[in-house]
Amino acid sequence: MAPRDFRAELRREDSLRREQGMPPAVRARLWSRLKDTREPKTPWHRRPQVWGLATAAVAVALVVFFMRTPAVRTLGGLEVARASADLTVREEAEGVEIQGGEASLVDTVRGITVENEGPLVVRREPSGVRLVRGRAEFSVNHREPGAAPAVVLVSGGAIEIMGTRFTVEEQGTQGTVTLHEGAVAFRRLGGEVVHMSVGQTLAWPVVESTEPVLREPVPPAPERPQPLAAPVLKASPPRASTPSAEEVLRELEVLRGRHEFEQAARYLEESMRRQPLATRERLSFELGSLLTHQLKDSQRACAHWVRHAQQFRRGHYTEAVRRARETLSCEGGR
Repeated sequence: MAPRDFRAELRREDSLRREQGMPPAVRARLWSRLKDTREPKTPWHRRPQVWGLATAAVAVALVVFFMRTPAVRTLGGLEVARASADLTVREEAEGVEIQGGEASLVDTVRGITVENEGPLVVRREPSGVRLVRGRAEFSVNHREPGAAPAVVLVSGGAIEIMGTRFTVEEQGTQGTVTLHEGAVAFRRLGGEVVHMSVGQTLAWPVVESTEPVLREPVPPAPERPQPLAAPVLKASPPRASTPSAEEVLRELEVLRGRHEFEQAARYLEESMRRQPLATRERLSFELGSLLTHQLKDSQRACAHWVRHAQQFRRGHYTEAVRRARETLSCEGGR
């Protein structure tokens, strides 16, 4: 038996494979593996659908964040903590002017809160909060011992506070401060300091003196024994005593504090008739301010300011009266 030639058989088998070609199943598997090696898979962050979903999720998160974080509004460096729906304001060179409505403005650094009681002009300064014009109630957060006091600036000086509540009325060149809680010190422009306690009212400037005066209740003078009078057939009726200007102003502050503005106006009108000319000007000015800022009765206020200007042509409040008439747009106000 002749030996087999394996090499010849392998050559014939190889020639036969070339003529028949590769089986279809093997060819398909081979091409699939070659394609995977030539075309790598796209990363997840580059796939259009995944990227679109991620962008939408981020946008929704940002919208929810900004909706839940309220925007803080400031006016003249003071944060608006509360504002009524009818609040109208404008910012001018002299400060923030509240023309209508009610607002609560806060100096967050110094802990001072300002709540207007009618038209108001206020501004924040490096040394404190200045009340330029109007009437407002101030409240100051309590300060730790040794800390510097908060300061409210007015035309007559500075009110230094460690934590309290008080009302200030500023009319440009004069005003008053009434202490409701705590204790304050009023520092005049010249450096003199006047300490106040609850219930006291301080006014500036004082026409009769250059020193600020605290208006306190005046105790009644003790009655002196009177000599026996000779009997008469008919005694004349006693005359009603006329209250002093200081007593009228104290009663006015009480009525203002109760917001009984119309009763306060009637009280001033009645009291003015019984006052001497020297003190009548101050009461007349207080009545005009009440009609202008608290009652906001422009017709009565304009008529009163005309009478005031005619009666006190060279008075102490000429400039303040002129500004009030301009604010009310009275005829001849300029």
